[in-house]
Amino acid sequence: MKRTLSIVAVSITLLASNASAFDFGSAMQAVAPVATAVAPTVDTKLVSNPLIKTLTTSLGVTPTQAIGGTAAILNDTKASMKPSDFKTLTKQVPQVNSLLSAVPAGMLSTGDVGSQFSLLGMDSSMIAKFSPLILQYLQSGATPGMDKILAAAFAQ
Repeated sequence: MKRTLSIVAVSITLLASNASAFDFGSAMQAVAPVATAVAPTVDTKLVSNPLIKTLTTSLGVTPTQAIGGTAAILNDTKASMKPSDFKTLTKQVPQVNSLLSAVPAGMLSTGDVGSQFSLLGMDSSMIAKFSPLILQYLQSGATPGMDKILAAAFAQ
């Protein structure tokens, strides 16, 4: 995303230097569809989710990074759990499905969690910062039996 926006900014600068009468408003209207495609809108319900708020304030990430990083970790955790246990988790903490479905198209099928974090513009070291906050959030909404299953899945 940063790369695309940088290319757009450089293009605008070059156009401005080569034109005697540059209309900045028209240029911004021309690149607006590109910026929107690169940075999808984030569901406001998810931004107000306590976990997403915690991640953005504690770790200084954007809502898109918080949602995408959470989904990457949840998807990886899902693979470590029995399908019936994950289904039980989604009943106990229904926001899990919302978070998983809010990620940019195709991100969860791209490599491992580290490469998914990279796609979001974050270093893989952020996984270790996200994981305990996500686990704590999930355990706060889960039954005691499920919190042990989650702890085991996160430990893998």
